[in-house]
Amino acid sequence: MTKVLNFFKGIPAFFLLSALSGVLIGTSYIPFNGWALLFCFIPLWIATLQLLGSGATLKKVFLAGWMSQFILTLIGFNWIYYVSTEFGHLHPAIATLALLLFAALMHLYIPFSLVISVALIRFFAISNRFAHYLILALSLALLERIWPSIFEWNLAYTFLWIKWPLYQWADTVGFWGLSTWLLVIQAVLAYGLSLYRSQKNKALVTIASTLILVALLNLTGHLKKNYWSKTDSTVRIAVAQGNIGNAEKLHSEMRSQYHTHIRQIYTSLTTDLLQEQPADAIIWPETALPFALDPDYHGRREQQALFDSITQWNIPVITGGYSVSSEKIDHLGYPLTRNAIFYLSPQASFSDAPYYKTNLLAFGEYMPFGEQFPILYKLLPFVGVYEKGSGPIVADVATQNQTLKLGPQICYDSLVPSFTRHLAKNGAQIVFNVTNDSWFGWWAEPYQHGWMTLARAIEVRRPMVRSTNTGISTAILADGTLLEQSPINKSWAHTFNIPYKQNPQLSLYTRFGHLDWVLWSLILITTITLYQNKGRHVRS
Repeated sequence: MTKVLNFFKGIPAFFLLSALSGVLIGTSYIPFNGWALLFCFIPLWIATLQLLGSGATLKKVFLAGWMSQFILTLIGFNWIYYVSTEFGHLHPAIATLALLLFAALMHLYIPFSLVISVALIRFFAISNRFAHYLILALSLALLERIWPSIFEWNLAYTFLWIKWPLYQWADTVGFWGLSTWLLVIQAVLAYGLSLYRSQKNKALVTIASTLILVALLNLTGHLKKNYWSKTDSTVRIAVAQGNIGNAEKLHSEMRSQYHTHIRQIYTSLTTDLLQEQPADAIIWPETALPFALDPDYHGRREQQALFDSITQWNIPVITGGYSVSSEKIDHLGYPLTRNAIFYLSPQASFSDAPYYKTNLLAFGEYMPFGEQFPILYKLLPFVGVYEKGSGPIVADVATQNQTLKLGPQICYDSLVPSFTRHLAKNGAQIVFNVTNDSWFGWWAEPYQHGWMTLARAIEVRRPMVRSTNTGISTAILADGTLLEQSPINKSWAHTFNIPYKQNPQLSLYTRFGHLDWVLWSLILITTITLYQNKGRHVRS
C-alpha cells in the first residue's frame, strides 16, 4: 500500500487533477447518470491555474487538457473498437490502435481552450480569480462550437438523458447554448470553492446562489413543458424494429433468400402489429429494405411483393432503402447509390419524392478525399460510396384522415442541429428519424445517438418519431414527453399516438439558432477588458 501511495505522490498534481476531470467528464455523459455534471471540469481548471501560477509552459498546459480529453474519450466513445473489429474487419490490435488514435485527437479543443485561456490571462496580466474561471469556461464553450468533429456532442445532452427539466430551455438557446450555461455554472462554483478557505461566507453564498439558479432553471423548465403541451391534432404512427444485426453475415448465410427474408421480417412485424394497434402511417428504419425502390425496379419480384402488402394494409409506408441509379455511375464505376427514404402509398406509387441522406458519415458512407484518391477505397473496402442529398426537405404524406407535413432525418442528419431547424422552418409538423445503429453494438452509442436525436425535438418543438433497426426506437412529443422505448437488439413493433399542431409556431431557437455566441463573446471581451492590468502586458 505504501508503494502505491508513494507512486501517486510522485505524479505531478496537475496530471492527477486533469486525469480526474477526464474520469468525471467521461462518466457524466450518456449513458452514465450525470453525477458530476456540475463540477466535472473544475479539477482540470484548478490544474490549469496551478500551472499558470507556477509559470509553466503552454506545452505543459496543453498536456493537462490532452490527458483529460484522452481519458473522457476512452470512457465515452470506446464503441469505436467494436465498429473497427465487427464492421471494419480490423485485427483487434489494429482496432485498439484506432481507438487510441481516436481518443488522442477527438476532443483537442479542450486542451486548446486551456492554452488560449492561459495566453489571454498572461498577455493581459489578469489576476482576478473569478475572471480566470470565466475565461476558461467561455474559451471552451466557444471553441467546442466551431471545432470540426465527427460527432457534435456536448454535456448538455445529459440533462435530457437524466430528465432534468432544465433541458426545456433548449428551445431558446439550443443544446450548445445549454452547454455554455453548464460551463459557466461550473466556473462560478469553482470560484466559490476557491474562496472557501479565505472567505467562507462569500464562498457559501456564491455556491448556494448558483445552486438556487440551477433549481430555478429546472422549475421554469416545468412551466415551458406545460406551454408546449397544447395540440390540436393526433396521428397514429407505427414503427417496426427488425433487429437485423450484421447484414453482411446474414447475406452470406441466406444468399438468394436474403432479400425475401428481410422483407418478410418487416411485413410480418407490421401485419401482426396492425391487428392489435391500428395506425395511420408506418415508418421502417434506415436501409430497412436491402433492395432498390426506385420506379425502374418496381417490376421486380421483391418490390411487387412489398407493394402487395402495403396495398393490403391500405396505409402509407415510409421506409429507409437504397436508391440505385440505372443511368449514372459513381467514381469507382458502380451504379450511383444513395441512402434514401421512400414514401410508399397503398396505390403502389410514391406519396412524395424520395429524400436522400444529406449529412453522410465519414469513413462509413464516404471516404474523405476518396474521389481524388480512389485507392483509399481499396485500402478500406468497407467504406461506402454514396451520393449526398440536398436536404432538408419536408414531405407531404397523405393518410386516410389527413395530410402530414413530415420532416425526414436519416441517421447522422439528426446530429446537425441546423438541419432540423430548417425542417421546422420549412413547415414540418412532425420530424422523424430512421437509423441503423447495429454498427455500434449495445454499449453507449445507441443511447448517445438516440438522445442527441431526441434533443432536436426540444430545440424546434416538434414531435419526433425514431425508427431504428436494432434500437432504440421511440418517440418524443413537443413538450418533451418521452413515449414507449424499444429494447436493444430485439425485434419490436409499436404504434405511437402523436399529438401535434397543424400550424406549429417557431421556437426562439428555430428562428435564431445559436446566436447566443455573440453575447458570450462580448462577455468574454468585457471580462478581459475589466480585469486586465493595462500596465503589465506579458507575452507568453
